[in-house]
Amino acid sequence: MLIEMDDRRASLRVQGNVPALEKPPSLTNGVELVGKLQGSGFAQEQWLVRREGRFVQLTELLYRVAEVIDGRRTVEEIAAVVSRSSPWLVSAEQVALLIDKKLTPLGLIVAEGGGAASTLPAAGSALGLHTRLGVVPESTVNALAKPLRWLFWPPLVVVLVALIGASHAWLFAARGISDSVLQLLYAPALILVLLLLLVLAGIVHELGHAAALVYGGGRVGAMGVGLFLVYPALFTDVTDSYRLSRAGRLRTDLGGIYFHLLAALGIIGLYLLTGQPFLLLGVLLIDVEIVRQLIPFLRLDGYWVLTDLAGVPDLFSQAGPFIRSLLGSRGGAGERLPELRRAPRVTFLVFLALTIPALAVLIVLVVGGVPALVAAASDATLHQLGQLAEAREQGRADGIALALLQLALAVLPLAVTVYLIVLVGRRLLAGLVGWGRVNPRRALTAGLTGVGAAAVLGILWIPQLPFLASAPGDVQTVAVAGRSHVQGSVAYEQRPPVGGDHAPIWQNCGFYDAPIADENVVHSLEHGAVWIAYRPELPDDQKARLRSIAYSQIHILVSPYDGLSAPVVTTAWGRQLAVDGPDDPRLRQFIQAFRLAATAPERGGACTEGVGTPR
Repeated sequence: MLIEMDDRRASLRVQGNVPALEKPPSLTNGVELVGKLQGSGFAQEQWLVRREGRFVQLTELLYRVAEVIDGRRTVEEIAAVVSRSSPWLVSAEQVALLIDKKLTPLGLIVAEGGGAASTLPAAGSALGLHTRLGVVPESTVNALAKPLRWLFWPPLVVVLVALIGASHAWLFAARGISDSVLQLLYAPALILVLLLLLVLAGIVHELGHAAALVYGGGRVGAMGVGLFLVYPALFTDVTDSYRLSRAGRLRTDLGGIYFHLLAALGIIGLYLLTGQPFLLLGVLLIDVEIVRQLIPFLRLDGYWVLTDLAGVPDLFSQAGPFIRSLLGSRGGAGERLPELRRAPRVTFLVFLALTIPALAVLIVLVVGGVPALVAAASDATLHQLGQLAEAREQGRADGIALALLQLALAVLPLAVTVYLIVLVGRRLLAGLVGWGRVNPRRALTAGLTGVGAAAVLGILWIPQLPFLASAPGDVQTVAVAGRSHVQGSVAYEQRPPVGGDHAPIWQNCGFYDAPIADENVVHSLEHGAVWIAYRPELPDDQKARLRSIAYSQIHILVSPYDGLSAPVVTTAWGRQLAVDGPDDPRLRQFIQAFRLAATAPERGGACTEGVGTPR
């Protein structure tokens, strides 16, 4: 089927079979004809129709046809009305073709026979919000937004922005927030209060989007919560902003950031009333969140600002059609994007040129970093479980809540990574399978590509995964008889000791430039720490490398030790290995195999808040 059209009247040409419509067509229930897309970046004007809370972009001819469909007019009558009221002369068969091949697949026309209308393609992507759940209904959101819309009155905006700027200058240039961090360290339960404030500030952010839309004359949808990757995130349905001018849409995009800054101003005011320094840390965290919101590579506020500046609704979803439109006939089958004006076309090209490499690098880093994330999540989980057990023994409700929160936060990065890998991998696999179905040669190539990719991942991951790590062959294994808490010194058979009775308090992990007590270190070994002892006369550059190893992961102790049999001796509970120095590959193998290993009687126990001050 081919439809050709130029700018002159009576020039619509149709090739192919034309469907016969037995009764007058009608629009699907809930379809709303909105009008012309204002501030469009397309060379030809685009028109909008709303269905299922989403906007569908049409050419003017399709919009004019939809405009006169009322369930009573026949295709002949529709053709006559469109020909009188628009630049096009169309026949009944041409109208029938447009309805059947264009409007009906979009679900805008009731199907012949009264069947269900077509469902719109699923929206969203891996970098957008999904699994949305409306919490606050549309009527309530609009009632809340209506009085707040006056905060967008330009003179008031100028005053408030000046106050925001002055308060931030005072906070970061004069007041500072160092004591805010100290207050949280000494009273960790305040973290929960701070988190509650940040959630409230997030709600204020969403009300900013809503109030901006109402100020521009639009109507807000529901407010609720969804998932960004696997992180919970708030959202407000401001789809109606497409009715507005470009300036109105930009105000809606930036309204959340504006209200977020107003929330920060309110927190500063709360600090002035209460004198609680930890509140000021909330201002810093809000500013960090605003910076994150402005990143244009994710479907956050900055992305929508960019799309509205370009005049192209949702750049990500239009990327495929845009690339096909650039390639022309060489692009293969698929929808193409209408011609763009020069500036939006350049903006789109620059966006893709920056985004595609950035996402590719992100994918490579994410995939390559899986073993490190597994190790970090395992470490953090063991540590927080230990903290949780300690808090339960002491009956501290705040400690239990904090340990549970930190346990969830420790697992989240790994969950996000797994989600991204599965999502992207599934799409790549589907594309590879589809490409391979063309002929046997392609199928073989696709199969070999898949096997090769799996092999590369195995080579990258397996040696780094902590539970698959192999220990060096010359590790000395020593049977440890006792592990009681004792006061005073202990005579150990090995130097450095590999286990045994020890002091009641463990040694804090980290790097030391002076000897530390064996008895405290053995307690740390019991918790799963690896102890790296080095000769005091070791060169400074090698000490520096050992220091970096000490802080590369938790549960690593480094300290000088007299009388070593080798430049460096590394020890875990019941295990010991002499190596030539920090660059000996056996050292990292040992750490990977025995740090927080099941051979430690109390693995995951604390390696902080004990004795000693690492350097």
